[in-house]
Amino acid sequence: PERLLPPVGAQPAYVRPIAKSAIRPKIVVIIDDMGIDRKASERALTLPGPLTFSFLPYARGVDEFAAAARAAGGEVMLHLPMEPEGAEDPGPHALSSAMTGSDFVRALDWNLARFDGYVGVNNHMGSKLTADIAAMKTLLGYLDHKGVFFLDSVTTSDTAVRSAARELGVKVFARDVFLDAEAGSEDAVRTQLALAERIARETGYAVAIGHPRKETLDVLGPWLTTAPARGFDLVYASDLKSMQGGAGGQAVAAAPALRL
Repeated sequence: PERLLPPVGAQPAYVRPIAKSAIRPKIVVIIDDMGIDRKASERALTLPGPLTFSFLPYARGVDEFAAAARAAGGEVMLHLPMEPEGAEDPGPHALSSAMTGSDFVRALDWNLARFDGYVGVNNHMGSKLTADIAAMKTLLGYLDHKGVFFLDSVTTSDTAVRSAARELGVKVFARDVFLDAEAGSEDAVRTQLALAERIARETGYAVAIGHPRKETLDVLGPWLTTAPARGFDLVYASDLKSMQGGAGGQAVAAAPALRL
């Protein structure tokens, strides 16, 4: 995935509007890029949950695969391809800042129609598009009309999602930790899981995003099994809606000071 750049300036990219409480800290684990590597994605579905699986809409047979994830007890999101900075290819029918309004909505509709049963949407890549407040206002307004939430993967510190949400008065969420931005390293995954635990203990919950890679799944399986005994509740991404306080347009993510 694109790497999160360190926040700049005194204003954090996101604020966390709920206070600490005596309730057990909660951790949301989202597995992105589902459906492309079928064998790895099938293995991800065997992990103990609750887990949220975010499927790329252009994956072959994505509608049947997403249905299988729900049947296995998982929650399903749509991993929406968006324009990044640089030359990385987000895949076909990606949303782009160069699109006209009608082309933008047409591409969005294509993606949203690829399968059903998803509760929310998060961005695949998108470091350029999520920094475009006009595009984010169009996207968030459209998704709100459809009754699904948006979770910012936070692939840039310049994200405009929070500002767009505030202007529209809609609620959005955001990831706190990428588990496997350093591909191939089990130790890195363990370090990021420890960070997610720290954020959850200090703020009440954390949102972690990983991918169906061997090293991630190898580490994640045992961690998921033991997390409840260490005092954490594993929850779905949609449970963020009941955990969020404050007015419409607030966005939820960890304070930048808690990030690596």
